[in-house]
Amino acid sequence: MPKPTRVVLVAALLLATAVAALAPHPAEAAKAGAHSLLQNPDFERGLATHPWMPTGWDTSMADLPTVFFGRDSFIVHGGKWAVNIANMSAAFPMAHNWSQTLLVGPETWGKTAVLKVWVRNNGIDGRAYVMVQAYRDTVTRMARIWNVDRDEALKRLGLAKVDDPLLDLGWKRTQFDEPLTDWVQREARAYVPPGTNVLFVRCGLTGTGQVLFDDASLTLEKSAPPAPAPKGVNLFAEPGFEERALAWDEAIPPYEGAKIVIDTTVAHSGRCSIKLADFHDGLVEARMGVGQPFEGRRLRGQRVRLSAWFKGDSLVGGTALVKIYAQGLKTHVLQSPAAELMSGTWDWHQLAIELDIPNDAELVWANCLVLAPAVGTVWIDDASFEVVGPVKPAPAAPPAAKQPASSTKH
Repeated sequence: MPKPTRVVLVAALLLATAVAALAPHPAEAAKAGAHSLLQNPDFERGLATHPWMPTGWDTSMADLPTVFFGRDSFIVHGGKWAVNIANMSAAFPMAHNWSQTLLVGPETWGKTAVLKVWVRNNGIDGRAYVMVQAYRDTVTRMARIWNVDRDEALKRLGLAKVDDPLLDLGWKRTQFDEPLTDWVQREARAYVPPGTNVLFVRCGLTGTGQVLFDDASLTLEKSAPPAPAPKGVNLFAEPGFEERALAWDEAIPPYEGAKIVIDTTVAHSGRCSIKLADFHDGLVEARMGVGQPFEGRRLRGQRVRLSAWFKGDSLVGGTALVKIYAQGLKTHVLQSPAAELMSGTWDWHQLAIELDIPNDAELVWANCLVLAPAVGTVWIDDASFEVVGPVKPAPAAPPAAKQPASSTKH
């Protein structure tokens, strides 16, 4: 089924707004966040010093005139207020979001953070999302406690930016791309590992159109012991990108015109592939591509293998590769070693890499990437991430050779 044109989407947006303004509030308008860890989860309380900003929430900063954040009473799920994001241009690919930062401690460790938000899509062309992240982020924590910005917190802690101990330990983004919806409750669940001191909640949009958020809640649930990942089974959700790649996180630098899109004209197998294009217009080197996060506790002590099929057209100035990262408090960030890199023009070719997951891993990322900026186009398809088997024990050190007795007397 073809996607609606921009004109149709705008007309549908206007119609949906007019209808919603005349309709009564939904019967389920009871406050969803009564027992939430979030501050002001229903957006009902506003800042006395600001005309529309809700208490406890913040917005991303893009400095683009095409992005609008708002809090109004025109379309709501419950109560009198909801918040929204509207974006008129995708020339610069960025994720615009409402966010809340929570300082946490051992009371959250070993539990699952469950974020639920009521969301309404109005004419979006792209992806909306809800997201929860668990970080060991001492700088942000102290910046909040001291009520200063991050740079000042770094200075007070005696840290240079390159020494920032920032580390993501838990991550879940739930994405949805229907152009038009009524209010739908979306959910994201992330395990909170020991050592987490900050939780981030984000409700956002990548692409154009409008998305509304209301009646959010963040709760903690008991986590079941992790089941070890099965050997030889592809752990990726949607490995062939056949369902619009909503299971994949996208990493795309804010280069003007850069794109990560589904391509239905080129595929290694099936109907679709992921296409990376127009990523030449950038001044700072960045990694661009797709990946998925996995709970590290399911993979500890295992050797894993990441592979994917790549096709390239005139890739100059950059390289295509696969990369695994294992992150934990002791090893910090362990990444897969150097492997085969692709550039130029080539037909479908499988790239693969293996890594031994350390016993303190909390989060493992499996990524299919291009180093940008670069000229050219790259397609990715049929990705696989699987357990190969237990990590092989290190070889025993040979016994030390016996030294001859000395004849010198002391």
